[in-house]
Amino acid sequence: MRASHAVYYGPGTPEAVRVLGGFGTVVVQSGLYRPADLRALREGGTHVLGYLSMGEDHPLGDQACVPGSAPYHRGVNPYWGSVAVDAAHPGWREVLLARAGDALTHTDGLLLDTLCSAEAEATLSRIRDVRETWPGAWLLANRGFTLWPDLAPLVDGVLIEAFGTTHAPRYAPHDAGGLAYTAHWLAVCRAAGREVLALDYADTPALADLARTHAAAANVPTFVTDRALSLPGGLPHVPLDVPSPPLSHCPPARRVGR
Repeated sequence: MRASHAVYYGPGTPEAVRVLGGFGTVVVQSGLYRPADLRALREGGTHVLGYLSMGEDHPLGDQACVPGSAPYHRGVNPYWGSVAVDAAHPGWREVLLARAGDALTHTDGLLLDTLCSAEAEATLSRIRDVRETWPGAWLLANRGFTLWPDLAPLVDGVLIEAFGTTHAPRYAPHDAGGLAYTAHWLAVCRAAGREVLALDYADTPALADLARTHAAAANVPTFVTDRALSLPGGLPHVPLDVPSPPLSHCPPARRVGR
């Protein structure tokens, strides 16, 4: 039986392609793959989504991103080495549609990331551009809750990043407030009829097990990985001798909201 989904931003090595073929849905940086490998994944029954940053420009492969080199560049995001953009700028619209088109040449859809990095109405306009240009593409929003409820009819699903655990400022479970926040948005997204997937972060088998236990209790599939999303199969399942405590009993941690 296939695992639900994987989110992997590393290179499309033969081993990575082999591992990703064990998932029903994968999110990848499609420009790092040979078209033949993406085709093989899709023909093997894996739903492939290409990554698309909506509110930030960033380097990728041989594609450079020098802050200030484009008229739509705004402030630098030092945490990720990316640059926030003016999403209303026609130059960004042109670049974004070109990148979407490149990805969709070899994929089934897109993960729309950095949805809260630019002005809300302009970001919604860019999402509408993508939806209208490729009406059959499967669009998965990474959070984007500040755009709700206008976002709901534009996408097919929502990825709740950092559903039960986070990597910022350290790898840790959410506190009660963080858990309530993601539980609220899980309910909102489901009420809107959107498919919901989760993404969690961990650096130990114990924390990974905690994230999976929490997601299973909420009946939402999760993928547990590292901060760099560099593990095509995610953190491996390791049997633990001692049952994990419920997340609400763990020390507080700050949410992430990319």
